[in-house]
Amino acid sequence: MAEQNAAESTLLRGTAIFAASVTVVLYLFGLLLVGLTVSEVGSGTNSTPMHQCVYAPNVPEGTHVETHEVSYLPVHILCRTTDGGEFTSRVVPSWLNPTLAVSFAATVALTATAFVQADRRAAARQAG
Repeated sequence: MAEQNAAESTLLRGTAIFAASVTVVLYLFGLLLVGLTVSEVGSGTNSTPMHQCVYAPNVPEGTHVETHEVSYLPVHILCRTTDGGEFTSRVVPSWLNPTLAVSFAATVALTATAFVQADRRAAARQAG
C-alpha cells in the first residue's frame, strides 16, 4: 500500500514537472518569435512601421499602420493604425497562447494536488 502511494506521488510530481517544463518551453518559444521580429524593426530600409504589421493578411483595407506594441502576456504584437484601429500581427501562431494557458493551468493544478497529497501522507505518518 505504501509503495503504491509512493509511486502515485512520484508520478504526480513528475507530471507536474513535465507540465511546468512545457509551459516554460512554450513561453520561451513565443518570446523568441516576438524578439526576433522586433529585432528586425530597428534596421533596414522600410523597417518602421513593422513589416509584419504592414503586410499582415488581416490588415483592414484602406488603413495605414502607424506603430506596434509588444505584449509579453499574452505573447503577441499589436499593430496600431492611424485611424485608431488595432489588430494583431500573425507573428505568434494562434495556437500558442491558448496552449500556454492550458499548460499553465495544468501545472498549477498538478502542483497543488501534489502538495495536498504530500501533506496527507505526512499527516498519516504522524497519526499512525
